[in-house]
This record gives sequence, C-alpha cells and structure tokens, in this order.
Amino acid sequence: MKSAQRYTLDKDSVTYRIIGQEAVILNMDNGNYYSLNKTGTLAWKALVEGKNLDEILALLKKKYPLPEERLKKDLSALAKDLEKEKLLELSQ
Repeated sequence: MKSAQRYTLDKDSVTYRIIGQEAVILNMDNGNYYSLNKTGTLAWKALVEGKNLDEILALLKKKYPLPEERLKKDLSALAKDLEKEKLLELSQ
C-alpha cells in the first residue's frame, strides 16, 4: 500500500448513495452495483473526499481496535477492488 495514493471518482460513470451505514455504488457503464458494509463505507467516503490511504488508515485506527497491519491490508485490498471494478481511479 502506497501511503500517498489518492483516488478519484468518475462522476460521469459512477454514482453512489449512503443509506444508513451502507454505501450503494452503481457503475453506470456496465450496470453493476455494489454495496459496502459500515467499515467499507467509512473508507469509501474518505476516498471520495480525496483523502490518501495513510489518512484513511488513521481514521480506521481511531474507530476500530484492530492491529494496524490488518487494517492496512484490508484497506489496500478494498482500494484495489474498487479500482479493478472501475469505481475509483488512481489519481496522477
């Protein structure tokens, strides 16, 4: 996980809503939709706000009493999955 990585949302292709503690995300190019649990939604909101992965990791560490390595691994996997599904793009 590269700590300074930031992601952007292609607002022409992806839309989302936060419903309670769940993010519902729609890729309008392929019609696929996704939902994230409470933890994933916290990370999603921070990613969309332009926070880098280190900043998001700090948020997760404050909220969840889990080992940092596990949080880092899970956050990295989520970011890679969102990028693979073309929901977010790595910023230049």
